[in-house]
Amino acid sequence: MSEQALSGIKVIDLAEGISGSYCAKLMADFGADVIKVEAPNNNDGLRKVGPFKDDDPSAEKSGTFFYLNTNKKSVTIDLTSNKGQDIFKKLVKDTDVVIESFEPGKMADMGLSYNTLQEINPNLVMTSITWFGQNGPYRDFKATNFTAFGLAGAMYMMRQTRWPDTRPTILGGKQAEYTAGLIGYIVTMAAVISPVKGTWIDLSVMEALASTLTGVSADYSYIGLSRRTLPWAIHGFPTQENYPCKDGFVNLTPGLGGTKVIADLIEKPEERENPLLVKAGARVKAPEKFEELVLPWLKEHKKWEITEKAQKLKLAFAPILSPKELLDDPQLKAREFFVKTEHPEMGEVTYPGAPAKLSETPWKAGRAPLMGEHTEEILTDIGYTKSDLTALADEGII
Repeated sequence: MSEQALSGIKVIDLAEGISGSYCAKLMADFGADVIKVEAPNNNDGLRKVGPFKDDDPSAEKSGTFFYLNTNKKSVTIDLTSNKGQDIFKKLVKDTDVVIESFEPGKMADMGLSYNTLQEINPNLVMTSITWFGQNGPYRDFKATNFTAFGLAGAMYMMRQTRWPDTRPTILGGKQAEYTAGLIGYIVTMAAVISPVKGTWIDLSVMEALASTLTGVSADYSYIGLSRRTLPWAIHGFPTQENYPCKDGFVNLTPGLGGTKVIADLIEKPEERENPLLVKAGARVKAPEKFEELVLPWLKEHKKWEITEKAQKLKLAFAPILSPKELLDDPQLKAREFFVKTEHPEMGEVTYPGAPAKLSETPWKAGRAPLMGEHTEEILTDIGYTKSDLTALADEGII
């Protein structure tokens, strides 16, 4: 394989949870040498998060841990012990990046503050990802993906567009944490390539998510508008809705203005002058009547049949794909998006591949490490003998 984009960059991953792990995973998959540090008797909590291969909740069969730790190496070190901290400091001497997600002040309590580590390695970049940042009144609050969505303002808009007065809801998955992980990757790489060497990055999940909102703060600042939904309804869609069809759901976007061709789609040419199809405002005022017009035809046809016909009429309709359908999607297959790899405990695993394709320095498929799999290899490289490692293991340090 060609040299990868991040070949030669060395990273220590201390993170638990999704954000820091995802940040480090992106670096590992693009070629960085990433060492995942886990406590000997209290491994990364992600190993306890399902789904589990064959419903076996063992530490080595978590699908979540697998995905977030591909291409990393694992060492076990007790960072609360003096000897464990000494090991870590030796690793830091030859490291470009440390990624951590402890609560604010924890690294300093262990004698591993950024100032301490920078004395060992002046060029070190340390990325600290917490829910609310290293200072401020929320600094020590505990949080979850759910509460971060609410506090960041993102949940306020997450309502069904036609019913803006309903309760706010949330996107599925752990999108706040993945957003923070992605931004963490971006700012970490910015610090790595910066001519100014030595940087401590203070990244707040709340702020990372708030930075991605669709201009709502600017709207309120300039015109006093507080959107309670995404703004499609004001364009007369009447909304961007997901409607049932014969084999699932389709995403229905009627358009910004007149949409006479919907009459051709549903095989009712006599409806071409229906105000519901000609005037956006009519659809906004009477969405139920619009549904009465289109739903009978949709329910008699399959999602891809509807999509193909709609696209020919220049209607932006699309199928809603399930996970199973996504794996079989011809576009993703053509681009070889999903990849397979072998894991010693899980066997063959299929998982999402490269988020982007680099022609000269490609992304690489790989597996997650077993807990402590590379401890001997990595600590031997920094000068520990096998007898040293045996003694450290006996003391529970590694």
